[in-house]
Amino acid sequence: MTTLNLKDEAARRGVPRIGEPRRCQELEPNHLYEIYMDEFDNEFIIRRGILTIVTGDGKVF
Repeated sequence: MTTLNLKDEAARRGVPRIGEPRRCQELEPNHLYEIYMDEFDNEFIIRRGILTIVTGDGKVF
């Protein structure tokens, strides 16, 4: 999934503030995960093709 797709999906889900996602491989526990973070501390977690977005204040989208 590209960062553009991550931003589009976050907007569709109603995330209030969306920055530029960057890959954070040091946070990935194993090969099943891809984790991205943006400057608003939003966390984009992709596990087995399923995206979960956790905002900096803890809301899950």
